[in-house]
This record gives sequence, structure tokens and C-alpha cells, in this order.
Amino acid sequence: MKKKVLFVCSANTCRSAVAAAILIEYGHRRYDVSSAGIYARSGEPMHRECAEALEEIFGHGYSAYNHTSTKLTYQHLMNADVIVGVSEGYAAILRANFKEVADKVIAFETPISDISCLRGESMVRAVKTIRDEVFKMFLEDEKHD
Repeated sequence: MKKKVLFVCSANTCRSAVAAAILIEYGHRRYDVSSAGIYARSGEPMHRECAEALEEIFGHGYSAYNHTSTKLTYQHLMNADVIVGVSEGYAAILRANFKEVADKVIAFETPISDISCLRGESMVRAVKTIRDEVFKMFLEDEKHD
């Protein structure tokens, strides 16, 4: 049975969406992956710049419409085996407000600040940082460049 991983940020159009895409790309056989945003409006695509950075990292096409944002619900939290905040701040919010899942909440070692305004190489560097965090947490035995 696949471990269910939920990535959480604010709007679910950049950081958590990128983290989910990376784990799906490299660990889809081992993980059931989802993402959500604490303040998300459901149905928004991933930021185009994030999708373009993923294309560069993956070495193949990736559409911003491969993802639509989801507002975090209690059910998401209950269904997850591991809940990953993109920073300790998000993890702390989750632990404080949902004590019954606090033991499932972890955070990226390197906090990922808002990347929605980044472009070009700055966005690629931010997405690579997210990739590195995902690999440290879930895919250490996998290869990436």
C-alpha cells in the first residue's frame, strides 16, 4: 500500500503544487501524492512560471493545467499518512489547529518562502530547492541532477 503524502502551503498554486509534482514524477510508484492550500481558492492552475521550471528540471513538457488548486480540508489531513508544510511556520499552524494530526506533520528543512513572484532562473533555483527537499524526505535512494 502506498504511503499518502500531503503537501501544504497557502494558495496551492506554487510551492505545495511543485512539491507534489516532483514526488509524483520521481516517486509515483511508492507514494499517493496530493497537495492543498490553507487559503486556496479551488480550481486555479499552477503558476505558469512554476510549470516552466518543472519542464526544465524534468526534461519534458509540463503544463500548468496538470494541477488545479485545492483548499485544505479536514478530510485531506485525516486521509494523509504524512503532512508536509513547506516551512516550519505552516507545520506549526497545522499542528496548532489540528492537534489530532500533529504527529503526522513535518516540514521542509529549508523553509520555502513565497515563490509566486519569481521568474526565470530565480524560479528554477526555487523549484530545485523544493526538489532537493522532496528528495531528502522521500527519495534519497533516487537519482537526480
